[in-house]
Amino acid sequence: MVEEVHKEDTLKIRVDQPTLHLMETARRYLKLDKSKFIRQSIREKAESVIAEHERTRFSAEDWDMFFARLDQPAKPTARMERAAQKYRDIISGS
Repeated sequence: MVEEVHKEDTLKIRVDQPTLHLMETARRYLKLDKSKFIRQSIREKAESVIAEHERTRFSAEDWDMFFARLDQPAKPTARMERAAQKYRDIISGS
């Protein structure tokens, strides 16, 4: 659930001089005001962190099992065989 955000919501932070200098240089290159640069930076970082944590990771064993299953697909069930035959019958007009 996302909370409703109002433009009057504020965030106060303390920034050391080297970080402030980096931010000022970067925002000037992008021609953004300080607030917009900070909002954009926070959003980009937050999206990156969320994407990284929501990504599915597979172990080497998982990958081996996955590709082995692709190389040896399951045999069709009787129901699948009947459906395929019905499809062939419809296509051939029998």
